[in-house]
Amino acid sequence: MKQALSIFLFIFIISSNPLMADTFFDSLQHADHKHSPWEILSGNGDDSIVCYKQAHRNIYVVITVLIVVIALITIRLLVMNKKTNKILKAKNEIIEEKNKNITDSINYAKRLQNAILPPRSVVEATLPQHFILYMPKDIVSGDFYWVSHHDTKFMVAAVDCTGHGVPGALLSVVGHNALHQTVNELGITQPSNVLDSMNTIIKNILHQDKDSDIKDGMDMALCTFNKETMMLEYAGANNPLYIVSDKTLNIIKPSRLTVGSVEETVVEPPKNNSIQLKKGDCFYIFSDGYADQFGGPNNKKFKTSRLQELLIEINDKPMQEQRQLVCDAFIQWKGNYEQVDDVLVIGIRV
Repeated sequence: MKQALSIFLFIFIISSNPLMADTFFDSLQHADHKHSPWEILSGNGDDSIVCYKQAHRNIYVVITVLIVVIALITIRLLVMNKKTNKILKAKNEIIEEKNKNITDSINYAKRLQNAILPPRSVVEATLPQHFILYMPKDIVSGDFYWVSHHDTKFMVAAVDCTGHGVPGALLSVVGHNALHQTVNELGITQPSNVLDSMNTIIKNILHQDKDSDIKDGMDMALCTFNKETMMLEYAGANNPLYIVSDKTLNIIKPSRLTVGSVEETVVEPPKNNSIQLKKGDCFYIFSDGYADQFGGPNNKKFKTSRLQELLIEINDKPMQEQRQLVCDAFIQWKGNYEQVDDVLVIGIRV
């Protein structure tokens, strides 16, 4: 392309220069001009006196050579581009096939992860009025929820594993198994003791010690509710408990620890909290993905303060309506920005 533009520019300069144009084109239109283009190019000095000048013949030669060279270069580039496109197409087909296989595998992993979550029938039978907002960032999630029923008590947990996507999902399976083993096999139901037991089990499963390369763990909020006494027990690892009663928010702070992690510089033992509830009260547990979402007019975090205001505002609504309002607020805040983390919010009315 550049060479072709150079030739056009050259011809333009000739045609735009009065002296060159007159001598160059007049020779082509000479009345006694009886030569063919080939004769002009191959003519001798005597011929040039009659119908053209030697300098003009040289210009013909240069232009012809340039055109031939450009044509050859263009043909070569077209051939090379065709080969390159063919190679790229083949590689793209391989990449697409691999991506499809990976996506299919992750989609199947999602089915397996959903299988370990409590079935809807179990959740409906175990929990009273409630909602669960569960929005994985990717196909699979590092957040998971868990419920269990024991005589007059039910237990519910919101767990946030390190990371999201496939790594978070793998760790969520470990966390789920640790919860199941602690509560259903060891019979431990006091939240603080459950966290203690899980911490030990997870470290054993992942072979975690101070020299281990595996530093991952999970934050969680765990509640045990006695339906007869309406006493709520709670223990948290970095994730708090919100209780809304008569439009008043009560925040129960968690312990500073990550279950299964050996990276904490200061680790608090899990503390068991007992809170007396009354009919109509709501309590909420969640992961940090909701409050950490960027968005709004200035692309800032939603923050826990907005979540608190939202829960107080909608507290008198039916639980499923609350879920929709919480979901709508998140989507509106996120707007066109990417979801930054898995989202899990659980609300329960007693």
